[in-house]
Amino acid sequence: MLKKLMLAGLTKNQATVYLTIVKNPEQRAGQISKTTKIDRSFVYGILDSLLDKGLVSYVVKENSRNYSATDPENLMKDIDEKKEIVADVIGEIGLLSHENNIKRSVNVYEGKAGLKVMTRSVLESRDFCVLGGGAGLLTFETLKYEIPHYLKEIKKNKIRARLLVSGKKIPLFEKLFLNSNIQIKVLKKSQTKASFLIFDDKMAIYSLHDKPIVIIIEDKNIANALHAYFDLLWVIAN
Repeated sequence: MLKKLMLAGLTKNQATVYLTIVKNPEQRAGQISKTTKIDRSFVYGILDSLLDKGLVSYVVKENSRNYSATDPENLMKDIDEKKEIVADVIGEIGLLSHENNIKRSVNVYEGKAGLKVMTRSVLESRDFCVLGGGAGLLTFETLKYEIPHYLKEIKKNKIRARLLVSGKKIPLFEKLFLNSNIQIKVLKKSQTKASFLIFDDKMAIYSLHDKPIVIIIEDKNIANALHAYFDLLWVIAN
């Protein structure tokens, strides 16, 4: 019983005194001290704590307090009150964690599967930006069977995008994204072998030369910075 009361939230001394009072009601502090072998000065403090918890009460007889146990259901009430307090604390901590939680991750994918993961993630966003290098045409070649489905989703969900590509690719992209919310501009000398893609709080760097590789970085600060650079390039592009 003693261990169970301690698991319920009482200290060892509280549980010892409480059980003594349960077994022998209307005891004075001196009697409780003798029975439990706990110093009398400590017993008073323990009794006060049990009174605060609503587990004991007393009546005054001959100018002395005589202690008895109250309804044991009060032990459950004390636990319920603690549960409510803990629930409030958990909620408040959750809000603080949500406010201060900055999602950060870096994932590297190789092969066609990585390219598909990136594309599916982009299709779940409302808008995206692409700085197209040499990976642009290779993307369509690598995903030639999936691309028609992806294009349908872009148009159906009215996903907005801005593409900066080399002049040679304009006719192809205009044909592919006809009747969509995709804006396309030419960035001269954009002939790198890798491309950059910005969406939500993420950015992806991908290259399909030799073996496809995709690096997806989730970091709000990095994404915001790249958006700012992209906006500058968008202004100077044709």
